[in-house]
Amino acid sequence: MDQTTDDRPRLSSAVAATCSQLQADYLGRTGYPNQARARGTLAELRKSAGQPVDKNPLVFESVLSSLVVLLSEKEVGRGDTPSPSEEAAFHALTFFALHMQGATHEVHDESHSFASACGRLAQTSESKSIKGRFDALVLARTAQSRLIQTRSLISLLRSNDLRFNYGWFAADLRKLSNPRTRNGVLLRWGRDFAFARYPRDIDGSATTQEN
Repeated sequence: MDQTTDDRPRLSSAVAATCSQLQADYLGRTGYPNQARARGTLAELRKSAGQPVDKNPLVFESVLSSLVVLLSEKEVGRGDTPSPSEEAAFHALTFFALHMQGATHEVHDESHSFASACGRLAQTSESKSIKGRFDALVLARTAQSRLIQTRSLISLLRSNDLRFNYGWFAADLRKLSNPRTRNGVLLRWGRDFAFARYPRDIDGSATTQEN
């Protein structure tokens, strides 16, 4: 793991770097021992996709251990509960593991947001239920309901070979846990979903995701 001394937020970059490394290893680009290790790690993480952190302490430990870039000191939790950044990393990486199941190519893509990937899914899928599923995610009243809807959409993205930036996704999950920033994320997701048909995603704050 890389360690630095500054306290700038590192959630997004840590998750992005970890996903890049895990998918390279899983796809066999760094040798068989790394591939076998990545398969085991992703299989373990995948089982907890969409589940509360406190029900999976061993997987929580595995998530933190798998980070190839450490969270900043301010992002690391204290005491008996995970910090918002640790929880966001947990959900992002377990969803990534679900997305990678059976993958033959990368699913972490630096160019597209989660919502724009969902928008492309709605545009290209024969199913008329995608927008309803996405709307249910946006309107979810509880964190657990949001996780359930997210798991459903990521399973569909996997089936349709659509990918997105898991670093941005982790930062969004972090903001969704804060009532002061939640609506801003949901508004941006709505914009990204609506404009996914355009060649270039409308990700106005993609470069300022780490908070």
